[in-house]
Amino acid sequence: MISQDKIAEIRHRASIVEVISDHVTLKKTGRNHMGLCPFHAEKTPSFTVSEEKGIYHCFGCQSGGSVFHFLMNFDHLTFPEAVERVAKRYGITVEHDGRRASQDSGERENLYRANERVALNYQTLLFGHPEGRKALAYLNARGVDEATARKFMLGYAPQNGSGLFKVFSQERISSSDACRLGLIGQRAPQKFYEKFFARVIFPIVSPAGKVVAFGGRVLDNALPKYLNSSETPLFHKGSTLYGLFQAKEGIRKADRVVVVEGYLDVIALAQHDIPYAVATLGTALSADHVRVLSRYTKNIIALFDGDDAGRKAASRSFEIFIETGLLGRAAFLPKGEDPDTFVRSRGKAALEAVLEQSVPLADYYFSWLEQRHGKSLEGKSQIAGEVSRVLAKVTNPFEADLLVRRAVDTLGIREEVLRRAKSAQRAALAREPRAATNADAQSREEVAERLLVSLMLRLPATLESVVRNPDARQWFGPKWGRVVDDIGAQWQEHGALDMGQLLEKLPAELASDMAALSLEREDLTDAECERMAGDCLGHLQRKHLKGLVDDLRLAIRAAEERQDEQAKRERMLEWQDLVQKERQLERQKPEPKLPVR
Repeated sequence: MISQDKIAEIRHRASIVEVISDHVTLKKTGRNHMGLCPFHAEKTPSFTVSEEKGIYHCFGCQSGGSVFHFLMNFDHLTFPEAVERVAKRYGITVEHDGRRASQDSGERENLYRANERVALNYQTLLFGHPEGRKALAYLNARGVDEATARKFMLGYAPQNGSGLFKVFSQERISSSDACRLGLIGQRAPQKFYEKFFARVIFPIVSPAGKVVAFGGRVLDNALPKYLNSSETPLFHKGSTLYGLFQAKEGIRKADRVVVVEGYLDVIALAQHDIPYAVATLGTALSADHVRVLSRYTKNIIALFDGDDAGRKAASRSFEIFIETGLLGRAAFLPKGEDPDTFVRSRGKAALEAVLEQSVPLADYYFSWLEQRHGKSLEGKSQIAGEVSRVLAKVTNPFEADLLVRRAVDTLGIREEVLRRAKSAQRAALAREPRAATNADAQSREEVAERLLVSLMLRLPATLESVVRNPDARQWFGPKWGRVVDDIGAQWQEHGALDMGQLLEKLPAELASDMAALSLEREDLTDAECERMAGDCLGHLQRKHLKGLVDDLRLAIRAAEERQDEQAKRERMLEWQDLVQKERQLERQKPEPKLPVR
């Protein structure tokens, strides 16, 4: 476990603007920096970063937190991994408390360590084992040179095994961990076998640079041609992309990404100086894939084979992009070609020319529908139904309007017909049961509590008045009461607030909410903040007293029913005292006009 003092040192020495700028283009706007959110698709910046407070928040998707939260969300890291990433960037040595490290992240770290060691073993066999020469010859025949093979950490698993069990013994990797990672299988109790043999090995690396899984390809035409790791605690096919770690800098520089199908497609494009290609892992492109890529660029080109299967896959992709709020583009190779063979035979310029001829997926989708259903009355009816079903998923009204007009121009269907059908689809979706939103459930009291916490973060005088009032804590409910406790403890210990440290103690959702509160109302004057804080305090105190008064009424009634005159008199005196305080507060403060989020 990393000590709190070390975490604080790393947080204070790091620049959150510098760290986030490695991944997001930020522009100085007043006291803060702003950019397009990497966690959801947007066209107007709502992603705010405060260097002064060491926090970020997106007012669109509500993601927010400290510099460590950002890396945890962006690169899917654990908290210790995020801390170590920032420390490494700023040249800070991190020492672990061995007594606790195994408790906090030991299990995942053991799995990562096993994969790293196995990847190194496969790579050693490719370049140093006699059988590895066959695999190197195969790769050379596919145009892969040694430098590229090493860049992508390629390896080889010989026909008679890779000696993994010796590796496991030397590195103290348990058989259970190896099985969980899909490296070995089990035929019977204490009888294990290696999953990969007689294959070129393609390590699958996370955006953070950690080996999460493996793919293997035979050297001949044996089946199955490709074999991938099964789903593991580290690896999920539906959201993992091959080559993203090696391509992410190229993607940012080119501000676009090309999605292909195979490992060797990615490697061939990279070797021909097209370093912004990634591949899915034996699955169709998914919404999760698109969301991951949208963190790096909004310009996503899906590169398809020119045959019927490729064109059908392109039509399906449009709906995937729509779900993520992006439109995407499609490019098509000549029939019989794939990216690997095409770029090796025709070169970089020819491949880039294909990419330049990419078309918006929306245009392709509408044309494909017309080819599929025809121009008859029945065909146009089917097309209108398909288009309206998909367009009902578009949340951006400007994009929806643009797509309707494009569909009208392409398909020749009357605009009002499409709009009526789209409205009917949206109405049907709206009638489906849905969970109540936070705003629906938010009570007036929670609004007041939230606003008061916001003002505590904004104005030290408000913070001090709440912390020093011994009765104030009981005016808050459980959610914001916990926050007030944390704020008070930090204030009393340090005499100031460290927002990053404060957020790291809270659950993710509450940390994000707190980041938003810290960035709200920065334009208000101190006088306005003091007035609003007084209104909130008065409202919460009156609400609290009213609850006590109601409780005493019940206690008095219960004493009457028991005919307990002494208890009744005592409760009556308490009730009178509270009613008097309540009336004083009513005279002193007007009912606040509380803003609702």
